[in-house]
Amino acid sequence: MALGEIGRRSETMRLRAVLEQSRRDRGPVVAVIRGEPGAGKSSLLDAFGVEASAAGFRVAVVRGTGAEGRPYAAAHRLIAQLRADDGNLVEVQHPTPPGDGPGGLVAAVATERDTPVALCVDDMAQVDSWSLRWLLDLSRTLPPAPLAIVLTVRICGAGAEAVSGPANGTSDEPGTALLAAAEPIDLPGLRTNDLPEAAAARCRVRLDTRTAAVCGELTGGNPALLHALLTPHTGSAPTADALRTTAAAGALAGADRWLAPLSTSALALARAVAVLGGGAEVVDSAELARLTVEEALGAVDQLVDACLLANRTPLAFRHPLLEAMVLGRIAAGTRTALHLRAAALLRDRQAATTTIAHHLAAAGLVGQEWAMRCLWLAARQLEQEGRPQDAARYLRAALREPLRPHEKSAVRRELAELDAFVDPERAVRLLDAARCESHDPGVVLEYALALAAVLAECGRAEDAVTVLDDAAARLGRTPGDGSWQLRLRLHKAFTCRRGPLWLAQAADPPGNLTCQTPHRGNVGRELAALRAVQAVDAGADRGAAVRHARHSLPRGEGCGSAGSATLLWHTCGVLVAAGEVAEAWMHCGRGRQVAGARPGRWDHIKVELLRATVLRARGDLSAADATLTPLADRLLDFAATGHPSAVTGVAALAEVQVLKGAADSARSLLTESGLDRDPLPWRRDSAHALAARAAVHESDDPARALEDLLAAGGLLEEAGVRNPAVLPWRSRAARLLAARGERKEAAELAGAEVADARRWGTPESIGTALHALALTETGERRIDLLTDAAGMLARSPGRLQHAFVQTDLGAALAELGHREAARAELLSALRLARACGAEPLARRVQGAWRSLRGTGRGTPELAGPPTAAPGPATSVEPPVHPVSAVHPVSAVHPASAVHSAPHSASPLLDCLTPQERKILHLAKDGHSNRDIAGRLFVAVRTVEFHLSGAYRKLGITGRRQLAQVFSGG
Repeated sequence: MALGEIGRRSETMRLRAVLEQSRRDRGPVVAVIRGEPGAGKSSLLDAFGVEASAAGFRVAVVRGTGAEGRPYAAAHRLIAQLRADDGNLVEVQHPTPPGDGPGGLVAAVATERDTPVALCVDDMAQVDSWSLRWLLDLSRTLPPAPLAIVLTVRICGAGAEAVSGPANGTSDEPGTALLAAAEPIDLPGLRTNDLPEAAAARCRVRLDTRTAAVCGELTGGNPALLHALLTPHTGSAPTADALRTTAAAGALAGADRWLAPLSTSALALARAVAVLGGGAEVVDSAELARLTVEEALGAVDQLVDACLLANRTPLAFRHPLLEAMVLGRIAAGTRTALHLRAAALLRDRQAATTTIAHHLAAAGLVGQEWAMRCLWLAARQLEQEGRPQDAARYLRAALREPLRPHEKSAVRRELAELDAFVDPERAVRLLDAARCESHDPGVVLEYALALAAVLAECGRAEDAVTVLDDAAARLGRTPGDGSWQLRLRLHKAFTCRRGPLWLAQAADPPGNLTCQTPHRGNVGRELAALRAVQAVDAGADRGAAVRHARHSLPRGEGCGSAGSATLLWHTCGVLVAAGEVAEAWMHCGRGRQVAGARPGRWDHIKVELLRATVLRARGDLSAADATLTPLADRLLDFAATGHPSAVTGVAALAEVQVLKGAADSARSLLTESGLDRDPLPWRRDSAHALAARAAVHESDDPARALEDLLAAGGLLEEAGVRNPAVLPWRSRAARLLAARGERKEAAELAGAEVADARRWGTPESIGTALHALALTETGERRIDLLTDAAGMLARSPGRLQHAFVQTDLGAALAELGHREAARAELLSALRLARACGAEPLARRVQGAWRSLRGTGRGTPELAGPPTAAPGPATSVEPPVHPVSAVHPVSAVHPASAVHSAPHSASPLLDCLTPQERKILHLAKDGHSNRDIAGRLFVAVRTVEFHLSGAYRKLGITGRRQLAQVFSGG
């Protein structure tokens, strides 16, 4: 394909149609190729000439020759080419006198009657008006042979209708009349799909899909701009970042083609618009360029005519690369001065903070407090928008300004938190250098805590402990508040929990810290959080753990303090382990309000992990998956280098995906993160990684899954954790052992977990342990234990675990011949499994349903709750509800339960609180949440909270199922 035809298939076809039409009609056909400068008009015209010559046309080509002093110059050149027998150009030495008119020239076009002629005129704006008149007469005369005339003309910024020519004005002008008679062929920018071919042909540059999209964005598909952008990368395959860097440099070939013809005022305005950026107002641009508004408007018209600016307001360049070209030709000092003036101008105009900050960052040191405040505010706004790298750039600019020690410390720590997410080593260097050069005790403390947090997040707990010990030694020689030392010891205790188990020996014994007199503020909350997590590890006093957790919650101004996200993480984790899932979810809603919980920070990751943890505890697998999946790329990158939070996040996502039925995806997560390799670091977060690995391999390699669970248990026991609410590894291992027939070993593990679960006291822990113990038994003993487990889990938020128990209970009932009770349990399990998004469990339930022989029922997915009328072969189906396992009698003898209860809804509602029952009755009668809140004198949020809790306990998803619940159906 010829160079001019790349990406121009439709335009080439239209030019071929011009040749065919001229040959068919034996008359003159005129076409004009229109486009902005650099659009490829000349290349396409050359391709047309080659096509015409191949089709048997005699071709003559002329470029614009100027209009002054040489009448008919272009016409003479065309005729000379047509008359040349040997193909060489024959110059006409003497122009035709004006008085002779163009008639002789018209007659001279075709000397042979049957030979078609193609005239190609490039850049008709530079052709003399006499030649244009001659071409116009040709287009109106029936020649002796087919004639095709193709011209090119530049489209001005006003669009295809505003065409610059040698004669702008009245329709009597030959250029205007000729264009009016011509068929327009407009050249838009090359499509993104065509850019790789054009780049390879023009510059020997290889573009992939991403880099082609970047080229299209920067150049608008303009071939000349594309060539200017890619020339520095000839013979290579540049990355998208490299292309953007080249564009930002602005030193590109071909800039003079666009900028040289500009007047002084137009160039000044172009510089002002380039400095102000897209969306510049005319008044602001005029003031920055030191022009009056009238002068600026004239300059705008000139820039639009030159195709530099788009024909609209606010002012903007047609293509980003044109803006870069203008900026690149501004001297550094002048550009800095323009940015400073632009920042002051926009501040007075009360423009957006981020817009002003852009100019301040580009200008450098301003030396005024308002500039530092603006940069800091803009950085925080960009963090909220999920643009951490831009936010970091503004914080670095703020550090150039004169700051007080505490201000500099705050900016540095905020910058380090951003860098910790992108470049942890740079964050460590920044904080370490700042810590060593500081002398103020409060500043030293904050730097030490921030540096220790970054190191611990990177998996370098040992280095974090060293930093904290060094800070304690420095502050020990400084008179001041004793709470400094306590904060350092508390952070050391938390850091040791995240490091290797041997590091725990370096921390203060738990009793030395937890016996401290409670302090107010952050120290008191941190101390309470430590007490709460230690109570969970011990697994003996759930009430104390909940009290300490609630005391450690960041409140009011505490939400804006450093470390508030970490406190929220510990607090809600304790609440989830204590079974207070609804309260933990309520606090999750405040997670995005705490300091640092913004996209681009690890605190944001922690808050999202916390939300996913609570969703998983509620059994909402789909929501947990949707929360973690957007973080997967970042989690995988950091988990591979040992970041504890990332390891925990990958483990949580892998386990959720296994439960949803995406085992292959979960296996890929473990492989990419390196969590499938042995050995894993011997620290607490590895226990969750081992448990997730066991969940992935449970179906294809049970032996390896059992090995991973026992390793996780050994790790937790060495860390002093026996609470099954942290990780029920013994019940999971017991189920695997029971499946292998090793019931004695399984019973020992399950029995130990039952004892620890009863000591902790949450229904979910007890129910989960009883479930594992039941699988080590057979017959009626298994049914009794499963019934007890289901009863416990019906009182907990663990809907998914409840569904697992009901599935096994239904299968056990079926084995003993209790078919009606089995169907009731299986239907309830299917509803819960589908509500949780656990498709593998739902398929397992359907398999158990199909295994029931002689029931006359279809699969529950198709048949729904059985409604067959009573008859000789069938019996009345009992009311099905997810808490049927609470009532052992109804589970085994459903028919008797139905006949003994006049209102079948009564036992169903026994698990609800009086307030929940009252709200449910009003909701059933059709009252909205706002109406219910008004009747009961409570907040709408309170109504929503009670409704969601009641729905969870009943195993339903909304109001539409309330009628079935109250009718017992």
